Amino acid sequence: MGITWARRRLGRIGLGVGWGLALACAPLLSAAQGAAGAAGAAVSPADGAAWLQRIQQAAASASYRGTLMFSANGVVSSAKVVHYCDGRQRYERLEVLDGRARLQYRHNDQVLTLWPATKVAMTGQRDAVAEFPALPMAADTRAMDSYELRRVGRERVAGHEVDVLMLKPRDKLRFAQRLWADRETGLLLRNDVLSPGGDVLESSAFIDLQIGGRPQPEPILRAMKKLDGYRVLRPQAERTQLEAEGWAMSKPVPGFQMVNCSRRPLDAAAETDAPVQVLQSVFSDGLAQVSVFIEPYDAQRHKQAMGTSLGASHTLMVRRGDWWITVVGEVPMATVQQFEAALERRR
Repeated sequence: MGITWARRRLGRIGLGVGWGLALACAPLLSAAQGAAGAAGAAVSPADGAAWLQRIQQAAASASYRGTLMFSANGVVSSAKVVHYCDGRQRYERLEVLDGRARLQYRHNDQVLTLWPATKVAMTGQRDAVAEFPALPMAADTRAMDSYELRRVGRERVAGHEVDVLMLKPRDKLRFAQRLWADRETGLLLRNDVLSPGGDVLESSAFIDLQIGGRPQPEPILRAMKKLDGYRVLRPQAERTQLEAEGWAMSKPVPGFQMVNCSRRPLDAAAETDAPVQVLQSVFSDGLAQVSVFIEPYDAQRHKQAMGTSLGASHTLMVRRGDWWITVVGEVPMATVQQFEAALERRR
């Protein structure tokens, strides 16, 4: 997937084929955007990797709090986030402000999601897919094989001076992305995903932001332990490999490598000793990411093959004999189709 925060953060509170592929992101097209869309000066792959590494390190080491807004195809959502770094300890609280009330807490890799209205809580591990304002771990190296980075100029986002960067794809398998990075810390404050014609497909950005401050992890830790009255779901995801599950990619999609493969219950709330399992494989080119879901075909739920799009996110769903395949990613539909075509059942 691309590096827009909203699709990852809001969409992944309970992500899975059976849990919904929720998507939400943000507009915030400034009056100065025309200037930010200029060609800019290309930098060397080494310098481009250094820029991305600085953004990645800022997300890992900075404490911040603020409000984010997200937009795609007229769908707008927002969230409040508090993120603390205290040495090697990471703490976070996320509150979704639109639609169904949701809260998410994180301590390092431990994640707790709460739905207050229904008194349901779900525990789990932090998703392997990076979340805004972080970049994928390989962003500072492998991404430069698929993108060219250009310095566009300087602007302001949420009251902070920023450097504006453009990541131009080297082929038609991925979208261009425009980044606004805080000049002082390198923290990513805004991200647009652009169509081949330069239109904004979706955008995410802080609309208010405070960077720094003394970490206050105690309220987060208390909230993660105070679950009286909640029905607690603990779905177990098991790491695996496509080949071990009887599947394989007949040929790689250029620039993409598998970064995670896991098997998990299709319905986290199902009360059965043998829940239906879904297999998820995540592929990344260092920035854009694509997920391939494989689950048993069910005529009651899987009515017909289809392709859909929302902003930069494209989804393809097809039947393969006894299996139902869903491919979703913030890449062009032609790229999604390549993943589906390359997937093969080996046994």
